[in-house]
Order: sequence, then C-alpha cells, then structure tokens
Amino acid sequence: MLMVLSAALISAPLAGPAHAGTRAERYRAKVFSFVNHFRAHAGLGALRDAPKVDELAWKHSLHMARERRLFHTSDLTQKLRHLKPSAWGENVGVGPSIWRVFKMWCDSAPHRANMLNGRYHAAGVGVVYAHGGYWLTLIFYG
Repeated sequence: MLMVLSAALISAPLAGPAHAGTRAERYRAKVFSFVNHFRAHAGLGALRDAPKVDELAWKHSLHMARERRLFHTSDLTQKLRHLKPSAWGENVGVGPSIWRVFKMWCDSAPHRANMLNGRYHAAGVGVVYAHGGYWLTLIFYG
C-alpha cells in the first residue's frame, strides 16, 4: 500500500500532535530531516519548523487516516492567511514507512518541485500511523 497524490482506529502513540520526546515528534523530525537533506543537496536552505502549521498538518493527516483516502487540505489559503505567505504548497501521502512516502515524493515531479521550491522557507509536518500505514501531510510556505 503506497499511494501519493499530487499536490477509524488511530494508533495511540501517534494519536495527538507531536510533543517533544514522543514517537510522533521523532517521526515528524525524520520527515524534516529527509526533506532538508534533499534540499541541501540541491543547494537550498533548510525549511524551518512552524509549530502552528505542524498542528494543521497533523489534523489533516488524521482526517485522511480516518477517511482512509488521500486528499489535499481544503482552503489551505485561508488556513495559512495569518502567516501572510506569498507561496504555499502541500504534499500528502501514505505508505508502509515514512522513508517510502518520502521516496515517492522524490520520484514525483510535482512533489519534488514542492520540496525543492526556493520560495518556501518554513513547513509543518503531520504524521499519523493508522490502518497499517503512515499518513503524511507536509505543508510548505514562504
């Protein structure tokens, strides 16, 4: 089961937003590490973490997991308006591991473009483990 889009019962360890020292926080940090390493190899700066956007991303991952389908955040423009971004984007995916979802993003031109967009300087990550897969949402803005 590995699905990525362009542009029920939830496991207890990932059932809430990431907090320091939790498994959810470690998984979220892994996503940031993978993406920032990928950006560094392309000569781009690291994305900084945006805690309020992390919570938005986590809620979206939870929503996808509950519905057992991938879809993009509705009205992302409105949800990010308080940050006054000039650019924003989103990657969503589900797979057997965080690494596999990241690799699918790397192999998909629209997802890769989001990760390598120099206009983005911050992001929020949401990871939920449910139904045998990791549901990821990565919201970028700049």
